[in-house]
Amino acid sequence: MRIKITLFFLLLVLSLVGVCADNKEIIYVGTFTERGSLGIYVYELDRESNRYDLLQTILSQGSPSFIEVHPSGKFLFSANREGINGKKKWGSITSFAIDQNSGQLTEIMSQFSYGDSPCHVSVHPSGKYIIVSHYKGGSFVVLPIDNEGKIGEPTANIQLSGKGTIMPRQDAPHTHSAIPSSDGRYLYVSDLGLDQILIYKFDVATGKVTPAEQAFIRTLPGSGPRHFVINKKGTYGFSAEELSSSICSYKIDKESGGLQRIQRLPALPPAFFGDNSSADIQLSVDGKIAYVSNRGYNGLAVFKVSGNGKMKNIGYVPTIGNRPRGIYLDVKGEFLLVGNRESDEINIFTVEKNGLLKDTSGYLTVPSPVCIKYLEIH
Repeated sequence: MRIKITLFFLLLVLSLVGVCADNKEIIYVGTFTERGSLGIYVYELDRESNRYDLLQTILSQGSPSFIEVHPSGKFLFSANREGINGKKKWGSITSFAIDQNSGQLTEIMSQFSYGDSPCHVSVHPSGKYIIVSHYKGGSFVVLPIDNEGKIGEPTANIQLSGKGTIMPRQDAPHTHSAIPSSDGRYLYVSDLGLDQILIYKFDVATGKVTPAEQAFIRTLPGSGPRHFVINKKGTYGFSAEELSSSICSYKIDKESGGLQRIQRLPALPPAFFGDNSSADIQLSVDGKIAYVSNRGYNGLAVFKVSGNGKMKNIGYVPTIGNRPRGIYLDVKGEFLLVGNRESDEINIFTVEKNGLLKDTSGYLTVPSPVCIKYLEIH
């Protein structure tokens, strides 16, 4: 009897190992349509051999620059700078079905973004809505999505107003990202033109948004908040400030959605005095390391994050390529990818135990890469 049970469990373990071995790891890359870029690039990662094999290229002349994967792993959405059907003042959003065996994409539909120059798209944790930010138009839009990945009419379309202090960059609102809280109850909207992170209540039943009790927090004048990330516990948020090339940490009140500033640090080496603008920000899965990409300095700033949200710079890493924008930090903590827009490549780094990075000399040739996303298919 004991032999039969042991054999049963051995077969069970072997079958589970077989299932794990069949998992596919997919890398999606959104680009600007320039210098020969064809649209969205799809790679399969072979982690054991460190190979990235190009599976598919999605043809698009609309600059599908920012992309995001649905929480279910069944859909991908791209924010396209160009519009559709002659609506030149509006950009567009395209939804794709993700093949659950190969990871390849099949277009479902395109929809107006209902704003000018969409630069960011996020998906609500419920999976029922996408939120699109418009840089040039200074607005954000909430669009419902159904179980088939089809995009509906806006449930909210919020136009911001005002200006900042640095002209002409801050002569009007420039909404750069809208990030839902971990529980989906709130929405944090970073506006580069207003020097504000605006806070909205999010009604998941209707897709409507209303100003939170603390409607916004002002950043330092001229800082230009761009991207915002939240740790897994939903207790701390971190902002990449484009114009001042800095990083700022915030304590999040999970009940009210309010933000309290903790600390602000430069994201550039003290000896660097050239033109620079910070772009993307990523957190390690455990929330203990933050990375900020810098265009001009062409490097990443690396910060250690303590349990109270305070940060300490632990180093700077050249990105090898020019004008780094989107970065992707491996969910398993093994590597980091940097999309260098002007040198048309994605550079590959390994992550050391202390959070610093080591150049592998490996890279993927991708014209004008902007945004990098990951999906593991089981």
